[in-house]
Amino acid sequence: MSNTISVSGTGTAAAAPDLVIVELGVEVLGQSVAIARKAAAASMQSVVGSLRSHGLGDADLSTTGYSINPEYDHRNGRRLRGYRVATSVKARITAIEAAGDVIDDAVAAGGDHSVVSGLRLAHQDESALATAARAEAWKAALVKAEQLAGLAGLVLGPAVSISEQHGHSPGPMPRAMAIEAAGGPPVETGELSVAVTIQVDFAIG
Repeated sequence: MSNTISVSGTGTAAAAPDLVIVELGVEVLGQSVAIARKAAAASMQSVVGSLRSHGLGDADLSTTGYSINPEYDHRNGRRLRGYRVATSVKARITAIEAAGDVIDDAVAAGGDHSVVSGLRLAHQDESALATAARAEAWKAALVKAEQLAGLAGLVLGPAVSISEQHGHSPGPMPRAMAIEAAGGPPVETGELSVAVTIQVDFAIG
């Protein structure tokens, strides 16, 4: 017979993101590997140069992909069209109000070879949000445990076991803001929330 009450509680805390993470690069189709590689390298240097001109340093840039593949035309048989070279980089943009311009300039630098494969918003430091969410989760779990103990005519004792899980979810967007500089793509920041769920076992008298 168990002499504990097991409950769970979830708490969330939200704040506007202060980091944009975008993955972008170039793709080039050339008649030979050498031609495609040379063109891709030149375009990618322009993309990275543009990102660096906006203040992004080594810690903000990381290569995420590089591939070389033959490409065929399967109409009327199988004919080699050329070789496709693709390379991509992940960029961390902390000047979030300028994110639209940073992305737009990088894409312009890569020209017709440019590819943007993903963009997400994040918090640079989630520790404060996690702390607030954890406190809310504890309150929710304690309220449940006290209610259950009261309904059963038991005396609630101390917590004897606690475990937690973290999660992320888009929060409500009452402060949604479009980052759209001259010519740049709009980036809707809104708010992002951090969720903490805890499982608590309380002793019972």
